[in-house]
Amino acid sequence: METTSRPGSARWWQNRRAAASRRRNRPGGLTMDQITKTALAIVDDEGLSTLTMRRLADGLGTGAASLYRHVANREELLVEVVDQVLGDVEFAELKPTWREDFSTVAHNLRDALLRHPHLLPVVLRTPLLGPNALRGREASLRRILDFGFSPADTQPIYTVLVSTVLGQAVFAAQPSTGESDRPEPLRPEVYRNQPRDDYPTVAALADQTAPKTSTELFSLMIDIMLDGIDTRYPRENVC
Repeated sequence: METTSRPGSARWWQNRRAAASRRRNRPGGLTMDQITKTALAIVDDEGLSTLTMRRLADGLGTGAASLYRHVANREELLVEVVDQVLGDVEFAELKPTWREDFSTVAHNLRDALLRHPHLLPVVLRTPLLGPNALRGREASLRRILDFGFSPADTQPIYTVLVSTVLGQAVFAAQPSTGESDRPEPLRPEVYRNQPRDDYPTVAALADQTAPKTSTELFSLMIDIMLDGIDTRYPRENVC
């Protein structure tokens, strides 16, 4: 059963919207936009574990007590930061074809997530129900419908698309090594140097390892996913 104490839940966001409508902004006071942007900068520059309410207050040049008017604790803060990141996902005008459009949306979401690799563990465990997340969901579902997919098929298509992006973003990030576009498992030499007597096929095909970067791999994954959508889900208006 959903509780009001779970940050990021639908009830939690409902209560936050109600509280925000009652709150009087103080002239020159902190805003949630200032708080989340500063928190995100700390996570990007210093890592997720560095972000505390005290560290954030120092970054804002204020006392921790000022923060508690906006968020009750670090967990609530991180939920707001995740939604801030999702607000950076671009939704341009519809592309000429559904394949091009879905691919562009997927790449834009991945790019927004990979700009903040330290935050990805929080994204994965956070219900995406904030205002920016829901705006993105609304825009995505509308696009799928506009390209002729049925209402019954729209939801699974959206879920597969987002799940693919989230999973591959985690694979690509590797914040501890800084090699966000060349994960070690994709390097041919990793397989070429394996014992040929034990793994002859692995070694023989090492130089055929492709794609060689996480970005190339993601493009291939999206193409395969779109091929599956094209086969499984008929459209009323083929674009």
